[in-house]
Amino acid sequence: MKQFKMAICLFTLVFAFASMAQAQKAVELEKTVVTATRIETPVENLPISVSIITRDDIEKIHAKTVDDVLNKVAGVLIKRNKGLSNTGSHTTISMRGTASSSRVLVLKDGIPLNSTYIGSVNFWGVMSVEDIEKIEIVRGASSALYGSSAMGGVINIITRPAREKTSGSVSFEGGTFDTYIGNANIAAATDKFGLRASAGHKRTKGYEFKEGKDWKDYYKTPENELTNVSLGSDMWLGESVLKLDYEHSMEDPLSAAPTQSDGEDECNRYSVNYSLPVGKTDFSLKTYYFDKEYTTESRKYNTTTKSFDKFYYDSEIPKDEYGLMMQVSTELGSHRLTVGSDFKWGKCDSKYTYATGKRNFSGKQDIYSFFVNDEMLIGDKLILSAGVRYDSWENHSADFYDDTTDEVISIKYPDKTDEAWSPRAGVVYKLREDTKLRASFGTGFKAPSLYYLYKSGPHGDTRFDLANPYLGPEKMPWSYDVGFDMKPNDNLNLSFTFYQSMFKDFMGDKTLTEAEALVCGYTPEPGQLVIQKVNMGRIDIHGVEASLEYAFNSRWSAFVNHTYNVSKIKKYEAKPEVEGNYLSYTPRHTTKIGFTYDNPDLFTLSLYITNVGCRFGDFENSDKKKLEGYQVVDMKVSRELFDGMNLFVSVDNLTDEKYKEYYTTYNPPISVMAGATYSF
Repeated sequence: MKQFKMAICLFTLVFAFASMAQAQKAVELEKTVVTATRIETPVENLPISVSIITRDDIEKIHAKTVDDVLNKVAGVLIKRNKGLSNTGSHTTISMRGTASSSRVLVLKDGIPLNSTYIGSVNFWGVMSVEDIEKIEIVRGASSALYGSSAMGGVINIITRPAREKTSGSVSFEGGTFDTYIGNANIAAATDKFGLRASAGHKRTKGYEFKEGKDWKDYYKTPENELTNVSLGSDMWLGESVLKLDYEHSMEDPLSAAPTQSDGEDECNRYSVNYSLPVGKTDFSLKTYYFDKEYTTESRKYNTTTKSFDKFYYDSEIPKDEYGLMMQVSTELGSHRLTVGSDFKWGKCDSKYTYATGKRNFSGKQDIYSFFVNDEMLIGDKLILSAGVRYDSWENHSADFYDDTTDEVISIKYPDKTDEAWSPRAGVVYKLREDTKLRASFGTGFKAPSLYYLYKSGPHGDTRFDLANPYLGPEKMPWSYDVGFDMKPNDNLNLSFTFYQSMFKDFMGDKTLTEAEALVCGYTPEPGQLVIQKVNMGRIDIHGVEASLEYAFNSRWSAFVNHTYNVSKIKKYEAKPEVEGNYLSYTPRHTTKIGFTYDNPDLFTLSLYITNVGCRFGDFENSDKKKLEGYQVVDMKVSRELFDGMNLFVSVDNLTDEKYKEYYTTYNPPISVMAGATYSF
């Protein structure tokens, strides 16, 4: 209630200032998006809630990683509990109370990045924010256009194109926790050919994320090094465009608390994008290949030698993703019709070597999809849209081998096929030129990932994950939202959305009893819980998103948004005592506020406040794992020394708030970074 009242007061305050301020011409944001319909569409024609983060927005934020940028958007919740030392795979981005990154689809230039191995994305730290032209965030059910994982919404990161004028930038910054970040990019083009290149490197030594007796003398602060190199070319062949891209990324984390894990996560991404307009028809073809490999050397602490030299395991996990995306869009009278097919093939081959033997698993997942979407303009005020997508997938060629104990376990998992139909519909009514009413309906699903289907083995020091080859897909039988967008003058933007969704066969963790674990042939180590992913039952979600943006004049601007979300467990047959509880890590109230003063003759100051309500770290909603609400203040000050050269200082967690996003670890204390950027 306290946070809700705070949000109401802030909305009232900003609106009062807005009403009294003299109207000045605001900078126009980009007015079209691709993500919401898979073709270029004006924002005012969309029946769903959309946010656009422009290049100018990004430059005002002290964004070390892509998720830093997203953290200012309504309905988006970030959990990076160890700051930059947190690995990309342990950084969680959820939308509209869905509590997991695997329920949000992430695209880069329209190509899906969510893996068939785990279902989510692990590139958040390695990509340079200076490569981004804009980010489109579509909230709500989007499986009718994009298939698996697009239940909470879709995030499309669009990279900077090559332009005829040579452009680029070089930046460097350093600060707290021995953190250093450097980036460089350049792009140039002729009327027929363009080249793009960028490189970036980040390094941090981390901090003590536990306190008192929870932090042992022999623990090490987590380190992380991240490197990214990308090369691209654009070729204009008459009216058609051919884009070729290669990206290499490397994440090298080291942690020792209590077990030392020295990892190396390497990925090579190759993609080809071809588009051809013919009259009112556009043809598009995208194909991609992701070559990933993650290796780990894990060692336990040796009390005799006082070092981490007791062999635990070595792992090697190569993962491949292939994809092909084809679509045709055309105008037929008052209709804009889009039809297409998406194909995706994923495989993994996980190998763990222990002192007593090997524990390996492998598997493949093939997904085939077909979709159609139509938009119809009726007069000048009404726009109707509808679409449907069919997805079919097969999990196959999977096996498991374990000879770490006297009894060898060798399993050939059965092949399993499944399918999903995902319809959608939407309506937009333009009440006035500056006011749009909208409503949308959609469904969604998430196919089970290879990890939860076939992987059995330790997950940290206190958990043992057990495979479930019979795991079915999550289903969202229905989801709808209604709302409005208003722009009463050039300076003010208002938005309001009410949403509600129902999930069936929601995937959750089941803690097995010792007897259940023994039946499966596993004996966990002392202190380890055996966890199996299961289709737990029904989850109901509803909430409200409200936002206000105002430019007081050419220098002062502000925004405030508030999300009220309720995610509750309605049915869980395996554990009925948790029915009625809140879904873990889903706060009811989240408020985000930002102020910017932009004076080219003096400096640019940006101040951001994020207020997150209390959450629970488990389905039991236990007091032991209850996370208290927190408020974090971030600030950035920059000044242009001369044309193209900017100096900046940023402070994260300005008030040194002591808070947790995960119940076992504290988030970073106050940290300061200073640096310079030269753009040309």
